[in-house]
Amino acid sequence: MRIGATIFCQNYGDWDRYEAEERGEPVPDRPQTPDRAIFYEEIEIARQADRLGFDSVWTIEHHFTPYTMVTNPLQLLSYLAGQTERVDLGTMVVVLPWHNPVRVAEDIVMLDAFLGDRSVIAGVGRGLGRREYGGLGVDQNEARGRFDESVKILRQLLATGRCSFDGDHYQLNDVRLRPQPPSDLSSTLHCAAGTPETMAVIAGEDIKPLMIPTVSLDLSLQGARHFMGLRDEAGLGPTTTKLALWVYCAESEAEARAGAERSMVEYADSALRHYEMTGTHFDGIKGYEGYAERAAALRADPTPFLDGFFARHPWGTPDMVIEKISELAHQFGTSEIMGIFRYGGMEFDEAQRNLELFAEQVLPVVKELAPEPMSLAAS
Repeated sequence: MRIGATIFCQNYGDWDRYEAEERGEPVPDRPQTPDRAIFYEEIEIARQADRLGFDSVWTIEHHFTPYTMVTNPLQLLSYLAGQTERVDLGTMVVVLPWHNPVRVAEDIVMLDAFLGDRSVIAGVGRGLGRREYGGLGVDQNEARGRFDESVKILRQLLATGRCSFDGDHYQLNDVRLRPQPPSDLSSTLHCAAGTPETMAVIAGEDIKPLMIPTVSLDLSLQGARHFMGLRDEAGLGPTTTKLALWVYCAESEAEARAGAERSMVEYADSALRHYEMTGTHFDGIKGYEGYAERAAALRADPTPFLDGFFARHPWGTPDMVIEKISELAHQFGTSEIMGIFRYGGMEFDEAQRNLELFAEQVLPVVKELAPEPMSLAAS
């Protein structure tokens, strides 16, 4: 099994100032910890992952809040292509409704050229944040249609380097990529699917799933099982998943418990705040009905969500982390774990200790795992 490391670039300590500023209250113009200081530290984590024997480095796309500060994951990965020597590079995810799909295809092909005999893993998704859609000037009611069309265009361009398409949002007349992709790159395409509608689209297009459990691992597992059923209905066989896990590895269980509980709850809090998951705005957005139901549950009691990361993600001594990752990898039929080693308000040196201990004592063991794809019986 492959193991990756993910850089998020969160400025968790700035949330109170950010939200006060959003409400129009007088606050300092800048956060106490500069955004760029965190950004440069996370780039060093990527370099360390390359040196320590990880298989891949991943990053994410978000805008405007302290949640994560990577606005263009393919741009960051293009920089990391020159800063690393061994790792493949992946996005989790490029949010397709915010971009022209032709430009996304061009950027993926360019990054693939930079990597030489290494690989790009092109993870895409639909996006959820109200602030992000508004700030980028994209009507969130169009997200479903833009995503569905973009997936079809992107898959065709990566497969053949050319595409004609006549949709509601995009019209292409025999567009041809230059530089041309050297071969069919469509197998690099993966997708994060948080709703049954998105799962149906990617299952029908034979796109493999990224499981990014920003809600809960249990809901993600239900989603993975549903996805495998959809693939079967489309006449496709089972496939492995790629699974994101928040990790905290320490020498003692007590140290790991204290650090994991603090930072994982902080991460969950940051996700609630960024996505405004207790708000009512999902009620009126087409294609987000499932999120409206989740928001209603979170308004009633957010505690299970806040505690869920600590309850289910891998933390503890190296042996405890190995046991938990093995369990989850087999449940999800996973071929690759995207480990997140710094999140919430975790300090840089704490993240380094987490990453280095994992690399020394956990990485060699979990790389030997070989989970089978999730069975249809399980789905």
